Amino acid sequence: MHRPTKRLATRSLLLLLALPGLAQALPEDAQQPIQITADNARFDEKSGEALYRGNVQIVQGTLRVNGDTLTLKVDAQGNLQTARTLGKQAHYEQKTDPAKGLVKADANEIIFDNNTGVITLLGNAVLRQDSANFSGPRIVYSTLRKQIEATGDSTQRVQLTFPPSARNGGKTPASNGSSKP
Repeated sequence: MHRPTKRLATRSLLLLLALPGLAQALPEDAQQPIQITADNARFDEKSGEALYRGNVQIVQGTLRVNGDTLTLKVDAQGNLQTARTLGKQAHYEQKTDPAKGLVKADANEIIFDNNTGVITLLGNAVLRQDSANFSGPRIVYSTLRKQIEATGDSTQRVQLTFPPSARNGGKTPASNGSSKP
């Protein structure tokens, strides 16, 4: 990667990371019941693996996850270790900041590691909030470190889109006093 392009990509990543609200859900979401619906479900207590298939939907407070399949792995105490959602565009959304819009993510595969707080989006991945948009074949988002890493491949590059208000720290460009464009 050329130096100016690398610098622009780094600045763009830092700007996206500066957008508030991507790191944590609303506190009240954790106090809400988790509802999972699917066409069928199987739980293997010995392995700690639950498999849901067919139009899977998860709802907990503002959290919504949809996909074709969902695999959950829990430890011996029943604590969630990992969640993996597959679909022809599995979908995640959650309100993370009362002052911001929903954080939305779509990918062929969405993996959440509860131990590390890392969400991995694989295949046609898109992460967006309000007018900011981040896309590529692979996006890894650490909710604890507040870091995003996107990786391109031979067929798709990483793309970032930021609205003018995000680039200017929330300020609109100043007028030059002229009514002419």
